[in-house]
Amino acid sequence: MKKVVIVGAGLAGSYLAAHLPADCAVTLVTKKTRGDSNSMLAQGGIAVAVATGDSAAQHADDTLKAGKYHNNAAAVSQLVTTGPVLVKELLAQGMPFDKTSNGELAFGLEGAHSCHRILHAQGDQTGYALTQFVQGMIQNVEWKENTTVVDLLIANGECRGVMLRNAQGQLRPEYADFTVLATGGLGHLYPLTTNDATITGDGIALAQRNGVKLADMAYVQFHPTLLTKNGKCYGLITEAIRGAGAILVDENGTHIMQDFPQKDLAPRDVVTRQLKAWQQKGHQLFLDISAIKDFRKKFPGVSRNLDKHRINFEETALIPIKPGAHFCMGGIKTDLNAQTSLKRLFAIGEVACNGVHGANRLASNSLLDCLVSAHKAAATISTSAMKTDQTVAVKTQPAEPKIIPHLPEQTQLLEMAWKSIGVVRTKETLKEFLNWLARFNYQDLRPEQLSAQELSIANLCVCAELIANSALAQPRSLGANYIEGE
Repeated sequence: MKKVVIVGAGLAGSYLAAHLPADCAVTLVTKKTRGDSNSMLAQGGIAVAVATGDSAAQHADDTLKAGKYHNNAAAVSQLVTTGPVLVKELLAQGMPFDKTSNGELAFGLEGAHSCHRILHAQGDQTGYALTQFVQGMIQNVEWKENTTVVDLLIANGECRGVMLRNAQGQLRPEYADFTVLATGGLGHLYPLTTNDATITGDGIALAQRNGVKLADMAYVQFHPTLLTKNGKCYGLITEAIRGAGAILVDENGTHIMQDFPQKDLAPRDVVTRQLKAWQQKGHQLFLDISAIKDFRKKFPGVSRNLDKHRINFEETALIPIKPGAHFCMGGIKTDLNAQTSLKRLFAIGEVACNGVHGANRLASNSLLDCLVSAHKAAATISTSAMKTDQTVAVKTQPAEPKIIPHLPEQTQLLEMAWKSIGVVRTKETLKEFLNWLARFNYQDLRPEQLSAQELSIANLCVCAELIANSALAQPRSLGANYIEGE
């Protein structure tokens, strides 16, 4: 049987596990549990052109516009044409997307979309509902929870599996004919983020250390509306709320996005930069929900979170927000079949970059991309031959002597990243940030010799360096890579 190792239990990894053929022996590795992923936190929905009056061409046009035409057009075409087929399959299998009172699919509107095409499930809990549904389809898969991948196993120019470390700290190789990274992005490089706590750039750093090609690392998307209280982030406030009529205001009730063509539903990079500028003038930021009827019924997950953190939104009709890190458009470079530059290594979901998102991801395209990239990986693996030579000569013990880690404090790293590679960048601060990173030895360390915390910090440092260098290499500001004066 073909041996397949999937690293990451979010929607992309789970969908792949559920759709590999019976001749595959599948191991699904996850850093914590199968419930810990960005997919489980996704509120906004899944964008798909299946409504009457909508089309794949319109969806592609919106995706390209949001991505500032930096997108790979072939990847966009694949997303908007394959995506509807996969969503219809899920519907036929019983996936309970929300419906209107007359039993038709309910389509929502989000930023930079030209029409209502966002499907939701359980209101604002689409990612949770969809990922749980897909995980319920998985059969005959060996789960390895609370397990960290510390390195790739490479022999003769091919990936032959991964080196694992279990919760007890024990190292062991997991050999495979095909290895798939579905580890998510790098959101915890920043102090305010919508990302799950497990998202520390692990897959990207793993690829970089092993010479696997990366792409578009300058483009990090910052979401305009994160629930904030006393300077801390308590989760995402879905863009669907603005699609339902909410507007962004300051403490005086001034409509912040009033003068922009698409107002509160402008692309995320545009909205976030405006909010950042408003903050720098000393203003507080709020989402005014007074125009939304039955808010609690329409957005039950957000409402529970607001109640939990004692936000009196029903009386004030205001939700305190700030921008924060959300999504990485760049990542491990792949072709349209999710194959990386290293043979037998695939990447899917947010960790991968086939160019579909361009310089700024269109809202609610991420869950769709998880399905499409996983589908393509499954099809490729199912038709590829297993490795006939099962002998793999790899070093499985830590190198000696051990290099003593010299790493920044995580809080300091996050603050520096927000200042230097955040919403607005300058060439000067990018260079200063790289000089600061050069003080530390994260590039020289052996991952298997590091504690879990040290490895997370080292991985984030690797990602930070990649973002800064990529941002400096760009000839001009574009989308999420906004450099003042360029």
